[in-house]
Amino acid sequence: MIRPRTFFSRSFSACVLVCAAFFTQAQSEEDALRLSTIQPGGTARSIGIANAFGALGADAGSIGINPGGMGLYRTSEISITPSFEVNSVKSTYESASSSDSKSRLFFNNIALVFNSPSRSGGDWRSTTFGVVYDRKSTHHWSRQAEATNVPTSILDGFASGANGYYTTELLDALPYTSGLAYQAWGIDPIDPSDTLNTGYVPALPQGALVSQVNTIETRGSTNNTSFFFSGNYMDRLYIGASMGIVGFRYNSTTTHTETTMDESVNLKDLTWKENLLTTGNGLEVKIGAVGRISDRFRAGIAFHSPMFTQLNDVYNTELRTNFTVAPDSVNRSFDEQSIDGIFNYRVHSPWRAVFSAAFLAGTNGLVSVDYEYGDYSNTRFRASNKLVDPYDFAAENRVIKAAFRAVHSVRLGTEWRAGKWYVRAGFGIVPNAYANGEDRQADATHTYAGGFGYRSEHLSLDLGLNVINNGYKYYQYDPSFASITSEDRSTVRSLVTVAFRP
Repeated sequence: MIRPRTFFSRSFSACVLVCAAFFTQAQSEEDALRLSTIQPGGTARSIGIANAFGALGADAGSIGINPGGMGLYRTSEISITPSFEVNSVKSTYESASSSDSKSRLFFNNIALVFNSPSRSGGDWRSTTFGVVYDRKSTHHWSRQAEATNVPTSILDGFASGANGYYTTELLDALPYTSGLAYQAWGIDPIDPSDTLNTGYVPALPQGALVSQVNTIETRGSTNNTSFFFSGNYMDRLYIGASMGIVGFRYNSTTTHTETTMDESVNLKDLTWKENLLTTGNGLEVKIGAVGRISDRFRAGIAFHSPMFTQLNDVYNTELRTNFTVAPDSVNRSFDEQSIDGIFNYRVHSPWRAVFSAAFLAGTNGLVSVDYEYGDYSNTRFRASNKLVDPYDFAAENRVIKAAFRAVHSVRLGTEWRAGKWYVRAGFGIVPNAYANGEDRQADATHTYAGGFGYRSEHLSLDLGLNVINNGYKYYQYDPSFASITSEDRSTVRSLVTVAFRP
C-alpha cells in the first residue's frame, strides 16, 4: 500500500496558506511567556546588588529599571560589560533524572553616556543622554530528559489529533504532526479497508512500554538598545525617559527518540525532530523619576510599556521510523520531512511598574530595595500588521489569561565602601508566572548576588556574580498522554565592567 502524498503536489500558494493556518494555531502560552520573561541585564555593579538599583542611578544598569536614575550622572561615561555564564539543568521525568549544561561568553551591557551641565545656573542643573545596549534574557540551554518503561508514546497524540480526518486529508490538514506520522507508518487507520475511515491508532499497541530520550537545544537572547534622555532638577528630582529597540532571537531543536522495549512489537524505534527559529524586533518605552527626599533617603518610580514586538517563525519537522517487518511489504525504514513553514505575528508583553527606595549611610554605604509588578495574564498575541490575516488569536489569548497571573518581584541589595574599594551583596525573588492550580507552576526564580569594585576619578573596574535558581515544567508531547517533565535550572553568571570617565 502506497500512502498518498497529496500535500506535496499542491501549489506553492496553497502551501503558504496551510503553513499560515498551522502556525496561527501553534502559537502557545509558552511562546508568549518566553518573550515576556525579562529581567534587568545590568552592569557588574548593578548585578552585584541583585539589580536593586531603581533609586540609586548613575550606572548603565539603571536603564533597564528606572531611566530617571540616569539623571544622577555628574560626568560623561563609556562602559563595557563582558559576561560569562554557565546554564545547568537537572530534569526529572517519570521518576528518572538527568542533567546537562551549556556555557557562553557575551556582552551584557555597553553604554555611551553624555552629561551636559547647565551653563545658566538655573534650577535644571544638568541633562544626560545617550545609548545603552542591555541583554535582558538568555535562551542558551541544553536540556535532556530520559526514562524507561514509559507506557505512552508521542504517537498517541498524533493518532488522537488525526481522528476526524480522512486518510487523503491528513497530510494537507496536519502537515507537521499527524500527517507526517501517517506517511511514516507511525499511525494507522482503525480499518484500513474503509475508504471513509476517520479513526486512527498508533503503531505501538496501547500500553506498550518504550524508553524515551528528549533533548532540547536552544540558543538566542532578548536584548534592548535604549536611547534615553534625563534631567537633574535642583539636585532633588531626577526624571528620564527611554525608547528601546527590542531584539529577539530564539532557535530551538527538539529531538524525541523512542525505543520499543517489547521485541514482539513491529515498530522498533522512532525519532521525532522539530526545528524552530523565531526572530523579531519591537519597541518599548520607559519613564521614571528618582527623588532625593533627604541626604539619607531616596525613592524612585518607573513605568515600562509593553514590548510591542513583531515576530517571524520558521518551522519544520521530521519523523523517522524503523520496523522489524516492512509495514508496506517493501520498506522497513521511513524518513518523512515537512516543508518549511513561515508565519508572522505580534506579541504584546505586559506593562510593568517599579517602586524603589534606598537608604544612604553617607559615603560609607547604602541599602536599596526594588519592588516590581507585572501581570503576565495581560500578554497578548496579535495578527501581523504586515499581512492581511483575519485570525484574531482569541483562543490563544483566552488560554494566556487563564494560565498566567500577576507577579510581584522584590530585589534587595547593599554596597559598602572602604576608600576606593567597594563590596556588594544582594538577593532577588521573582515568583513563577503560571497561575495557582496550573500544573506547570514551578519554583520561583531566586537570585543570589555579590561583587566588589574599585573606583577612581576617571576609571572604575567592577566584578559581579549572580547565582540564579528556578524551576520549569513542560510536556514533551500531548498532555493527555505524557507525564510532566520538571526542571531545576541554575545559572552562574559573572560580569566585569570597565568604565571610563573623561
